[in-house]
Amino acid sequence: MSPEQQIQQTPRSIDHAAVMMGEAAQLDDIAAQLMAVQRNWNHPNREIHLAAALAASRDAWHAIQAALAEGVLTLPPDVQHNVLILSVYADSKINACETTPSTDVLGSLIALTRTLAGSLKEWRVAA
Repeated sequence: MSPEQQIQQTPRSIDHAAVMMGEAAQLDDIAAQLMAVQRNWNHPNREIHLAAALAASRDAWHAIQAALAEGVLTLPPDVQHNVLILSVYADSKINACETTPSTDVLGSLIALTRTLAGSLKEWRVAA
């Protein structure tokens, strides 16, 4: 292969700790949105706020799945596996809350979201 045919790529530097903190901050924001909906459950526009919060939650969990698939979240393999399982579980909670909205299901999604956000922060500190 001639030098002209070779494609030179610059090394891509990814600040993995920043990625984890970004995901953690995003999950904290999502949890705050979900908690606001839960606190104002009887608000006349609850459906609109709930739909927006659940869509944001789904996007965040799917972003975590993508980060795992792309190798951006550098966590030990067993932790990556557990985070993937949590993300699938969160997706099922989001679907359940869309199908049959309740403060209980929303509460479990909030707890899951806050727990993972805290764990990602701890992994950043440990890294």
